[in-house]
Amino acid sequence: MAGTMQLEQAAGESGWQLEILEDPARQGKRLDSVAEFMDFLRCGKHSDGEMYILTEGISKLKLETSLPETLHQACLTKQSTVEALLNTLDRGDPWAGELFWWPPGETKREEVCGVDLCNKLLRYRPFAETCYVAEMRRSKRALHGQSLEMTDTLTLTDVKDLASFQLPFWDRGHGFLGSAGAGICLHVDQAWWSNVAKNFFGNKLVALWGPGTRVLDTCGGELFRKPLCERHLAALAECRRVALLRPGDVACFTGGLPHTTLVLGSALNLTFYESFLNWNCDNLDLLLSGLQRRVDQAWWQNNMEPKFVETVLGDIVRVAGDFIEDSEDHEKFVSLLRTRPLTAARLVQAGIQERLRPGTAKRRCLR
Repeated sequence: MAGTMQLEQAAGESGWQLEILEDPARQGKRLDSVAEFMDFLRCGKHSDGEMYILTEGISKLKLETSLPETLHQACLTKQSTVEALLNTLDRGDPWAGELFWWPPGETKREEVCGVDLCNKLLRYRPFAETCYVAEMRRSKRALHGQSLEMTDTLTLTDVKDLASFQLPFWDRGHGFLGSAGAGICLHVDQAWWSNVAKNFFGNKLVALWGPGTRVLDTCGGELFRKPLCERHLAALAECRRVALLRPGDVACFTGGLPHTTLVLGSALNLTFYESFLNWNCDNLDLLLSGLQRRVDQAWWQNNMEPKFVETVLGDIVRVAGDFIEDSEDHEKFVSLLRTRPLTAARLVQAGIQERLRPGTAKRRCLR
């Protein structure tokens, strides 16, 4: 397709090895079928490092109008992350988010401090170094226009609204905006759940490592950008999946394994991520394992704060008690909830332990 970034250009701009980007055994699985993509989202195994990409998924899922119009237009007309957002933000409706930048030649990020996102952008405005805005969201939670739940998301419609099924946990998530040379440093998410990446604008490389990797020991918290050092080249040679997300693509993969991204091309890159847990027991096991980590580690491998752990586990237990699917996968899912210390006590506290015992559960199809 004319104007579409090809892997050769991506390798040239990023310094990532072309042979790795082109390796069929490493590439994320590209789909044209919405049904197949949604099935992977609902019950697929993500904990082994698999990645599915719905080509032109934004249009196929009819999410083109899900962004605030001012943000949509700014991403199309501006080449600076700072200027795009300063032209978008409404002082009467402040946004929150983290603003990061990299000194020339450095791979570890610095953070800009401020009372809100607008204040951070104004403080950083005089500088020319590459920057990246992460976890972009509203400062105050408000009623969602469709579900009427309280949320801080900026998007009007999400994949969550389009699904014909209920999941144990589904958070609407936040936005990430940056220009070429920026991205997310190598890390694992604070919660080891799965992600849906809605790549609205721009091009982005994504690399994902598999279970058992030690890549965080050697490259944790670092951005894989030019010029790549030998450690980064060696790390990329061991990645499980790699993909070039083009404008309009929607991807699904776990955040519980090490991953990194890098923005490419002349256009701004805007991606919104939704976080969720599906009904696959391996994914539940990965999430529960991650929630048992210490909370005093470096940011790229740290656990969630205890109050957020409680919220996530509470939501999972509540949904598991309310929505029972007559399937072997669901029986295994609730059995694992009963046997893991993190969730067993919460089942009892919620008064749904009896309902989740084999043979006593009330059968109700997922909506």
